[in-house]
Amino acid sequence: MAFEPLSDEDWNRLVHLFPVNHARRYGRYPRNPRDVLNAILWVLTQNEHWHHLPAGMPPAQTCYIKYLQWRRLGIVARIAETLEIHLE
Repeated sequence: MAFEPLSDEDWNRLVHLFPVNHARRYGRYPRNPRDVLNAILWVLTQNEHWHHLPAGMPPAQTCYIKYLQWRRLGIVARIAETLEIHLE
């Protein structure tokens, strides 16, 4: 099954789940949450390993860490509910 990145319509339904932190003083700039979410959805829907992410997606380690954080916060469950898909 071919992977389809999030449409603008789907992203607009989810964007409120990802708070923007403007208090950053040092370190790397955060990755775009939409790009990270597309990578996470690719791994989960394609039943692939993180280190097999296609070129052009954020680093696997970044995506995996965000996945763990978002799962712990219940964001992954809310994404699945909103998009009406089974994840995890």
